[in-house]
Amino acid sequence: MLKESVFYKFLNRRDGVDVNEYLRISQEDVDYINWNQFVLPNDYGDAELEYRAIRHSCALFDVSPMRKYQLRGSDAGKFLDHLLTRPVSDVAAMQGIYVAFCNADGSLKDDAILYKHAKDDYLLMPSDIDHSAYFEALRSGLGIEELSIIDSTDSLAGMAIQGPMSATVLKHMGFDGIELLKPFQVRDYSLKNGAVGSSLRIARMGFTADLGYECWMKKGLSKNFEQSLTAANRGMKISLPGYGLTALEACRLEGGFIVAGWDCSTEAEPMRGFERSPFELGLGWLVDLNAAKFTGRDALIIEQKHGGRFVRRSFKMCSEGRPDDGADIWAEIDGEDRQIGSVNCSSWSWNLGTRIGNASIIREFRAARRAWVVVDCDRLEMDLSRGPLISFERHRQVPAEIFE
Repeated sequence: MLKESVFYKFLNRRDGVDVNEYLRISQEDVDYINWNQFVLPNDYGDAELEYRAIRHSCALFDVSPMRKYQLRGSDAGKFLDHLLTRPVSDVAAMQGIYVAFCNADGSLKDDAILYKHAKDDYLLMPSDIDHSAYFEALRSGLGIEELSIIDSTDSLAGMAIQGPMSATVLKHMGFDGIELLKPFQVRDYSLKNGAVGSSLRIARMGFTADLGYECWMKKGLSKNFEQSLTAANRGMKISLPGYGLTALEACRLEGGFIVAGWDCSTEAEPMRGFERSPFELGLGWLVDLNAAKFTGRDALIIEQKHGGRFVRRSFKMCSEGRPDDGADIWAEIDGEDRQIGSVNCSSWSWNLGTRIGNASIIREFRAARRAWVVVDCDRLEMDLSRGPLISFERHRQVPAEIFE
């Protein structure tokens, strides 16, 4: 049976419906997903309310179920430089870094967030796949000894605080100077209502393409953190709803972000023919082919020289209709109707008032801008584009705005 995540009770707005009752009346992969054996609901009561809170105020997301590995020791940086597609040992401490690692054929194995706390202390967070055996095999193959790798998924709690008022909420919680954090910067704080040693780490990061922060702490501090959030909420007199998968998907697709397993095949969800390299997913900026000899480097060198099979594009539907994941995408090419790619995944965007998503387009047809899919025998037009569908200046603005 799936478990209740650390902040589930705090975020749940369904009166009289605890997690057990929710599982009884709901259906997996329809109303919720299994996230590392924890329940991630599509929403906590109203997906549109949650989305609009992210975009216009502030909302909360329980990131505690995310897979987390602590890597410590003098060889931690060396190990990661051989695992990841770009070096991290030379990155300044107290930074968050978006990273990727590959299979031998150059296809993406997984993407992750990496926190570098010190030169010998890292926290690697892929979303859900258990890579423990792979990491041990790689360490053994490299002959690395001064390294400990500990799965801390169940011992660390995390809360994402996202939206234009997120810095203001954290300021009201007593985290002075939070507005001065730069994107990806990490800083240690202490909870004002916590005991001695009640420290947590706050990073200016998130998956909503908006201003936002992630707060990480030991599980034992979660109740103190909830109390501090509640006090801030009362002082500001605003709603701070939790949000689920539906609102998160809308935000991340508006931002043009990818998810391994939904935008490409993974070992956890293998789909033949859906393997994609970082270049094919628009993640070429995560790849340094002049760096250490990481797994997949030789294949990526060849791909960079000759070009990949696909490019990733964002799409925006021009009319009502929901294309299936994997649906063929068509376009008129030189006077002929050609199948030019397929839908990876999609979501409704309340901001744009239409369905949006990510697509894999055959490289030969990468210049296509207008295309269509067939849904229930109807031809539905879509626009294809390179970049994010929504962009906010506040996402990277320093200092972040503090609302009085």
